[in-house]
Amino acid sequence: MSNNKNNPYSEETQKFRIFEVLKDLKWHCSECELPGSQPAKALQMMRQDGFQLEKVGSNWEKRMLCEKCDRKTPHRKLKLLERKTEEIKRIVFPAKIRERIIEYYKNKDAILDYSPTGRSIEIDHRVPEIRWKGSEEKLSDNLTDEEIEKRYMLLVREHNLLKSRNCEKCRKTGVRQYLLGIKFFHKGDEQYNDKLGCIGCGWHSPEEWKKALNKLIEEEESNKNN
Repeated sequence: MSNNKNNPYSEETQKFRIFEVLKDLKWHCSECELPGSQPAKALQMMRQDGFQLEKVGSNWEKRMLCEKCDRKTPHRKLKLLERKTEEIKRIVFPAKIRERIIEYYKNKDAILDYSPTGRSIEIDHRVPEIRWKGSEEKLSDNLTDEEIEKRYMLLVREHNLLKSRNCEKCRKTGVRQYLLGIKFFHKGDEQYNDKLGCIGCGWHSPEEWKKALNKLIEEEESNKNN
């Protein structure tokens, strides 16, 4: 852990490095000041940890001219060094459960539907953290197939980040985002509602989304031939 009393994160993490930049409580450029090529995910996790970022309208950023890179870029600002008392926490997967989930899905990316060569695979939550109402419950050592399918999927890193960006946009706008730009939801429509939640969106369950889309295409082709 960090020796810095204001920084709660481990020094080897991206969140630690971002916190070190933002702890002066000033605006900082996401492009040239925040470490890592994709700081949005780490910033999202920091919000889930209870840290408050400055919000401009519905966005957790402010677009302004950066004096360092001389471009108009998204800037981020930490409001307080103290976190909110109520935190939404995610669990750390025990090695046994991690292996169980990866083995269940045969190491296949849910969007690609095959095992990526030379790329690491990650366990991702179907419902993003920004939609959680509370902290994640501890997993049973006897995790069932149904629990795995309901809660998790496998994605390569770039797909995981892409899903996070689309889920964040959905959370900000209330409009569900298309998977791969294809205007289709197998349940519900573009408008997010609490009753249906993420169900029916391709980002939530790419496997079911593809099955439903293929079925629709087959039905339309069948109707044309009759």
